Amino acid sequence: MPQASERVGRFGEYLTAAILSQVSDTVSIVPHNASADIIFEHNLNLYKCQVKTQSAIEECRGNWRFDMRKGQHAKHRQYKNNEIDVFAFVAVPHRNVVFSKPLDQAQLTIVDEHMKNNDAVKNIQDILKDLQ
Repeated sequence: MPQASERVGRFGEYLTAAILSQVSDTVSIVPHNASADIIFEHNLNLYKCQVKTQSAIEECRGNWRFDMRKGQHAKHRQYKNNEIDVFAFVAVPHRNVVFSKPLDQAQLTIVDEHMKNNDAVKNIQDILKDLQ
């Protein structure tokens, strides 16, 4: 049986894939040894999406904090340039996703109100317009 953290991660991947399926006819969750979690197509371009999922808010700050690096067991934790096109940050209790282009930072903090009320489909559509 998978560990609880693996189930949380899978939940985030499936939720993200469901949202991406609203803007793409081709969405595929890839094996865990790949650098991206999801590959999807939009306007004949393929994009690599990395999903970061949190099951609880950071209580002392009231915000969501996501690590934008590879897992703790990876030898080199920083993603290389062009390795990831889009990040998806998932808050399990809100069942919502905030999409972002890669940023030059190790962590991202998202205010709870934004995490809760973000329109994920509009968010990814805006990012895809910017990427083209």
